[in-house]
Amino acid sequence: MIERLVVRDFALIESVEVDLPKGLVVFSGETGAGKSLVVEAISFLFGARADSSVIREGAEECSVSGTLLLEDSPLARKWLDEHDIACEDYRVNLRRGFRNNGRSFCYIQNQSVSRNDLSDFTSLFADIHGQHEHQQLMNADLHGQLLDSYASLEGERTLYEEKYRTWVAAIQRYRAAVREAEAHSKEKEYLEFIVHEIEAAKLSSGEEEALLQEERILAQHEKLFAAVQELSSILSGSGAEDGGVVANLRKACSDIQVASGIDQGLSDLSKRLSAAFFEVDDIAESIGAYRENLRFDPERQTWVENRLAELRRLKKKYGASVDEVLERAARAKQSLLTLSSWDDNREAMEREIRDLQSDLIARAQKLSQERRLAAEDFSSKVENILADLGMQSARLHVAIDRNQTEDGKVVLKPTGMDNIEFMIAPNFGESPRALAKIASGGELSRVALAIKTVLASKDAIPLLIFDEIDAGIGGEVAVAVGSYLQKISKGHQVLCVTHLASIAAYADSQFKVEKQIVGERTVTNVYELNRSQRQEEIARMLAGDRNNQTSLSHAAELLDRFSPSQLV
Repeated sequence: MIERLVVRDFALIESVEVDLPKGLVVFSGETGAGKSLVVEAISFLFGARADSSVIREGAEECSVSGTLLLEDSPLARKWLDEHDIACEDYRVNLRRGFRNNGRSFCYIQNQSVSRNDLSDFTSLFADIHGQHEHQQLMNADLHGQLLDSYASLEGERTLYEEKYRTWVAAIQRYRAAVREAEAHSKEKEYLEFIVHEIEAAKLSSGEEEALLQEERILAQHEKLFAAVQELSSILSGSGAEDGGVVANLRKACSDIQVASGIDQGLSDLSKRLSAAFFEVDDIAESIGAYRENLRFDPERQTWVENRLAELRRLKKKYGASVDEVLERAARAKQSLLTLSSWDDNREAMEREIRDLQSDLIARAQKLSQERRLAAEDFSSKVENILADLGMQSARLHVAIDRNQTEDGKVVLKPTGMDNIEFMIAPNFGESPRALAKIASGGELSRVALAIKTVLASKDAIPLLIFDEIDAGIGGEVAVAVGSYLQKISKGHQVLCVTHLASIAAYADSQFKVEKQIVGERTVTNVYELNRSQRQEEIARMLAGDRNNQTSLSHAAELLDRFSPSQLV
């Protein structure tokens, strides 16, 4: 329910704050007082389209805020959870405004949201009838859900929806696999060529670095040989007049041994020089062996250069390194493997889809049969109520058409195989037509009231708002409308704008909408009436005179007879 409504600078309303109780709440007032402004303000708060014309003249902006109690609205609470918006004690605050510069704002619990998000959220909480906006019954897509609710088919429908999602997921996997197989099939020869070319090259990780080192050696063989030859001569003394580094170190070692025998202080230096001699001697031998084995092989140089050219060619085609080229070959092999196993996978996936579809069709057919059985009873009950509401000739037709292609093939939807829409023929001899095409707001509201009455025990929408519901009715019909509104209000909060006393008398609480001139401006005020004020207001509604004793007595009688309120 909506517990509190605050309106600022909206149309003729300068400032209104009202606490709205449970049950049936009616708004009354003289013609032209602006009764429908209350509904318009709530519609604005709940996301209806608007422009700067809703701003009170002279104001910078208008705003409407409200506190909702979501204790009986699990769908609305679920929406909040999905959008990470917390509510406290099942309560949530809404605020919406429009500025005269054309900019607007919407908040749920101080979190900014779009108008569409606001509308989506409140559509789970409230249903407004009488205006052709923000109402579930105008949305034919929801008629099947209402019929299923009446027929207690929610469990079967939910199970069907789960099976449907599984079926759709299987089809999507199959189609993705088909696309992949077709793509691989077209490039099969290319994949095979990749694998053959890379494997034929017999690549190995780290090969390129070793070849590059070898290429440098072969390309500078003469320079390398000359340097090694000179180094060997220096170390070994070959061709040197002084005998070379090794010979001189050997002599130095002998000399320092003689000296250290005389002065023990030279013994550490003797050891170090001896170690240096052995190290240099070993180096000289290694250099000599390296020189003896150093050969220039022009054929090997040509092979290395050709091999490196081959590696560069493969890298240019398949990757930045030899490792990436090898990885590309591995991926191509895997794709070929997948392609080769596709036939077996395809058969299994097609069999799964056929089995799921067969089960879905059976479930959809069962749902369709039960819907058709429930539709006749639902229509009959709605028509009986419409007769009581002054639409004796109205006929409600629940159109259940098979969703199929032009060639008669059944098309499954998340809700089954049926297209369901409530059609109404308001008058005798007229063909049924969509609810959205009913011109009269009063007729549409009464149809909504009849449907809501039939669905009252199962309807998940906790707040119902009726405007223009009493258009063109009176007498016994008005009494019936009031009675049905009161009946629905046992399980819903019902807000109703009315000019009929026989409807107002059924209310749990009544608010007066009054237009006044304050200073040089016209303002609309809204305030709750106590028992005596209700009696005067209903007397005015009966005879246009709130002080007429006969009207007052009649008003008291209506209140005693119809109203459950104990206000004094």
